[in-house]
Amino acid sequence: MAFPSIAVVHLIRKSNGIAPFKDFLQSYHQHREPLEHDLVLIFKDFDLDEDTDYLSLLKDTPFVRYDYAGDDGLDIGPYSAVGQQLDYDYFCFLNSFSRIECDNWLTHLYTGLTGSKDAGIVGASGSWESSSETDPPFPNPHLRTNGFLISKAIMAQIEFIPINGKDDARIMESGKCSITRQVTAMGMLPYVVDSEGSCLPIDDWPASLTFRSGDQQGLMISDNRTRTYLEGDAWTREYLYDLAWTGNPSNANPFKRKQLKHRLRRFFRVRRN
Repeated sequence: MAFPSIAVVHLIRKSNGIAPFKDFLQSYHQHREPLEHDLVLIFKDFDLDEDTDYLSLLKDTPFVRYDYAGDDGLDIGPYSAVGQQLDYDYFCFLNSFSRIECDNWLTHLYTGLTGSKDAGIVGASGSWESSSETDPPFPNPHLRTNGFLISKAIMAQIEFIPINGKDDARIMESGKCSITRQVTAMGMLPYVVDSEGSCLPIDDWPASLTFRSGDQQGLMISDNRTRTYLEGDAWTREYLYDLAWTGNPSNANPFKRKQLKHRLRRFFRVRRN
């Protein structure tokens, strides 16, 4: 019996520059992963010869190339295209800013998805946040799309909307017709899988230490949002924790505080000049 085929799909967005890809590739090689898979790289919005520096980094790395024309669709659009056009049994999607943080990360995700009869999708992190008036009210459990594993059979049943901007991407991640909610409507459940390989149901996500809790010790795949939390001061961390897990931040928005400081610095600089 043939072993199921798995694609690890990473998005390389030209407009982000090469630095995020360097970080991803370093993390990919740094952390041991015994589970057989193909590395599929989506080259998004690259014209002829614009990929030379990227390919030089890949000279010792086997990969499957997928070209996505234009810069529309954010990450969800290319994911949908790859899921429809490439022939794999399972897809693990990692966005442009993803970095792998532990060994056996793909094994843990695959075991979590295939080892639970009711699992329809698994991810490295999830949230209960309701980030828009059009989202379902808090708690709004959804897996984050920076790092998740899904079968081709389930993905084929997902209804993807055209992604014309960040609001459309948010709808697919946390809206009323999110990927998570569509999988749940099929009679299956979403799970978060941590760095120890524990497969965690929705009620256990806040204490999983994978997203905006503790020092995120259980996180397998980081991204710019998890790093914002990790690098934040106590005020920032408490605010982000509350957004994700209580729905009722007790402190003022620390990011508006930083914006105000920036405006004040510009104001006094202009006055001095």
